[in-house]
Amino acid sequence: MPEPIEAHDSLSYWRCPQLGGPVPFRHCRRSGIDTLPCRKLPECWGSQIDVPGFLASVYTLEEIEIAFGGPAKSRLDIVLETIDNSKEK
Repeated sequence: MPEPIEAHDSLSYWRCPQLGGPVPFRHCRRSGIDTLPCRKLPECWGSQIDVPGFLASVYTLEEIEIAFGGPAKSRLDIVLETIDNSKEK
């Protein structure tokens, strides 16, 4: 039986390498492209949860490829993209 997407949302990671502060798991599972997981999710959470199992039970192979398959964005690219997205809303 697949675990629900919210199964680990109450967990907090001590420091997000991209934001520089503590964030809950729910931020990491939806902070990537189109609410897909952050590409650093395996690196940050791998010692606390079964990341491959979680990803396989929640996302399709195509979504996983989109989230983890492309080149990494720089911090500046992420900030600029966030600003553009907030202007659109």
